[in-house]
Amino acid sequence: MNSLIHKTHLDYVQDYLERKESSNLPSWLQYLVLAEEVHQNFEHIDSLQELSTNRVIQYVYRTLVILEEKKDSFLTDEMYWQLAVVLSYCEAAKGGTAEQRKNWLEKGYNLMAHNEGSAHIFWKDYLGYDKPLLFTLIKTHGLIGQYLRGETRLSASRELVETMRSYYDDKTAKELLNILNECIIAAVSNELWLNVKNDVRSTIEKLFQQDFSEDFENRIDRLTVSFSETSSEKKMIMATQMDKVRVFLQNKDLWYVEPSMHDLSFTDFWAILCLAADEITSPHIAHLNFETLMKQLHYDYKGQKHSNVYRKRVIEKFLHEYSNDQPLDTTHVTFKADSYDPFNTVFLSFEFSDVGEALIQFCVEAEKTGGMIHNQATVLLFDLFGLRRDAYDRFNNEGDYLTHMNSSVDDKKVILDFIKGDTILDVGPGGGVLLDLLESETSGKQILGIDISENVIETLEAKKQNENHSWSVIKGNALSLVDSFGPNSIDTIIYSSIIHELYSYIPFEGKCFNQQTIKAALESAFEVLKPGGRMIIRDGIMSDDKKAKRIIRFKTDDGLPFLIQYAKDFKGRKISYEMQSDNEVMMPINDSMEFLYTYTWGTESYAHEVNEQFGYFTPTEYRAFIQDIFGETAEIIKLEHYLQEGYTTHLNEKIDFKTEDGLPAPLPDSTCLLVIEKGEVK
Repeated sequence: MNSLIHKTHLDYVQDYLERKESSNLPSWLQYLVLAEEVHQNFEHIDSLQELSTNRVIQYVYRTLVILEEKKDSFLTDEMYWQLAVVLSYCEAAKGGTAEQRKNWLEKGYNLMAHNEGSAHIFWKDYLGYDKPLLFTLIKTHGLIGQYLRGETRLSASRELVETMRSYYDDKTAKELLNILNECIIAAVSNELWLNVKNDVRSTIEKLFQQDFSEDFENRIDRLTVSFSETSSEKKMIMATQMDKVRVFLQNKDLWYVEPSMHDLSFTDFWAILCLAADEITSPHIAHLNFETLMKQLHYDYKGQKHSNVYRKRVIEKFLHEYSNDQPLDTTHVTFKADSYDPFNTVFLSFEFSDVGEALIQFCVEAEKTGGMIHNQATVLLFDLFGLRRDAYDRFNNEGDYLTHMNSSVDDKKVILDFIKGDTILDVGPGGGVLLDLLESETSGKQILGIDISENVIETLEAKKQNENHSWSVIKGNALSLVDSFGPNSIDTIIYSSIIHELYSYIPFEGKCFNQQTIKAALESAFEVLKPGGRMIIRDGIMSDDKKAKRIIRFKTDDGLPFLIQYAKDFKGRKISYEMQSDNEVMMPINDSMEFLYTYTWGTESYAHEVNEQFGYFTPTEYRAFIQDIFGETAEIIKLEHYLQEGYTTHLNEKIDFKTEDGLPAPLPDSTCLLVIEKGEVK
C-alpha cells in the first residue's frame, strides 16, 4: 500500500478532464491521453466518429467514481487503493502511442486481449509488494461479466481465486470481487449492473467453490441472448455439428461476439463457429477474436453507426451456402481465420477480392450521395456476388419498403372474400401485412407463412414476438411445399405479389424469367392443397392488347434518365421506347406498365425493382396457362384485373400518359386476382 500518496487516482482523472493538461500525469493516464489510435469496442457508441480516447478516459473515471462511493462501506484504505490501481490500469492496453504499442508487442504483451495486455503493462510500471495480486486482478478484470455473456470460460478465472486466497479470507475476497465487478459493469450502465448483480454474486460463489463446470448449450444461449431464435430453435440448428463445436470451444474464450454478430442470425453465427472449427486445428489457440469482423460490418452513415448491409448480405449468402451444404463460391469472398501465434489468438473475418472490396466501398460512398449512382452500384453488387436470389434485399431502404408493403392492406382485403377452410398458407409473406389481416379478420384459423429469405423470417419472428401474434412462419422452398407440409394438408394457399418474384429470381433449369418456374410453384401448391381447396394469386398483369402503344411525357428532369438507365439494366425482357421530343417517349403499353410501376417506387428501391418483371402474363395467357397445367382437375373461380389504387396518384406529378394520338389515357391495369379451386376427389 502507498498511503503517502495524497492525490487519488480519481483526482488525477478529474483534473485532466477539467483542464486537459497532460503534463505530470501518472503513466497509466498518459497511456490513454497520448494514444495515437483508438482501440475500443463499437458496442456502446452510436457513431464511429465518437471513437476517441476521451471515451475510454470517461469510462475509467466512472469506474473510479463508483469506487469512491464504496469507500466507506466495506473497504479499508488498503483495499480501496488496490482496487483504484486495478481500475486505473484496466484499459491501459487500449492506449499508448504507436511506438509504445510496438514496444509492448515486441515484449510479448497481448494487446488483443486487453485485460492481459493491461496486466503486463502494469507489471512493467509497478514495484509494490502486492504486485502479484494487482496483476491478477487486472488480468482477470471483466471476465465474470464476459462469462455471464458466454464469452469466457469460468476456468479462465481459476488463477484469480488462488491469488485472492493468498491475501484475504474467502468472505473478504468475495466482497472485494463483487465491488470490483460493480465498478466495471455499472460504469457501462447502471441498469445493466442491476440486471446482473445477483448473477455476479452467484458466479463468484461458484468460483470459490472451485466449480468450473460448464453447460455448453447454456453458454451458447448466453452468447446469443439477443438473437430472436428460441432455445429449442437454436438446438435444432446446432444439432448436426454440436459435438464438433462443443469440443472446439471447450478451451477457448471469445471476444467481441455480440457487437459483431447482432445484425446476423443465429444460423449465421453457428455457421461461423463451424467454419472456425474446420479451419483451426491447433490445440494451443485460446482466443477467438471477432474484432475484425465487427469492424467489417459497421460504418458511419448520416452521422450514425450503421450495419454495413452490403458486406452483411454477401456474408449471409456465403454462410447460407455453407449451412445448406452447397458448393461455396470463393471467387470474391472467403472465410478467414488468421492466427496471431505469440498470443494464441485467431481473428475471424471474411476476405473479399480486390474488386469485391472496392465495390462494397463504392456502395457505401454512393449511398451517401444517393440517386442513380447508388442504384447502379448496388445492381453491380447483386451481379458480382450473385445476390439476386435474395428478393428482399433493400439495403438501408428495407424498413421503408416493408412499411410501404404494409400500407397496401386495403388492396389486399379482396383476398378475404375467397378464403376457404381452416388452414391458410401465405407464400412469401414479406412485411407480414397479410398475416396480420388474416389473423384480425378471421377466427379459428391456422395461419401460416413460408419464405426462403432468412431476413424476412427474422423480421417476422421479431414482429410476432413484439406484437403477440398467433400466426407462424417457417423457412421453406415455395417450389417444393411438400417438404414443409404434407400432401392434401392446406385449405387455402395465397400468393400475394410473390409469383413475379419467383419468376424473376429463381433460375429454373438454369434460367430466370422462366414460365416453368411459375408452373413448378403452382404444381407444388396443388400437391399440398386439399381437394376443394383454393389457390389465390394477386400479382402483376400485362394488357391483352400487346400491340397498343402509349406516350409518356415526363414532367420532371429525372424521368428520362431513369427510363434510359432502366432499359439498360432490366433483364426480364427488352424494354423499347422511341423518342418523341426531349421529354417525351412512345412505348409499347406493356413496356410502359413495367417501367412506370418501377418508376413509382423511386430511386431508393431501384436496385431491387429493376430485377423484377412485374407483369409476365396477359389475362388470356394466364387462363390458358392454368388450364394447360391442371386441365379439368382445377377450376378458375375468379380472374379479374385492375389498376391498383395509388399508382395514378403517385404518377400524376411525374408524367402525362397519352394514347398514340396524344389523347389522355388511363394507366394500364397493374394487378390481377386469380382464384383457382382444386377439384374434389371423385
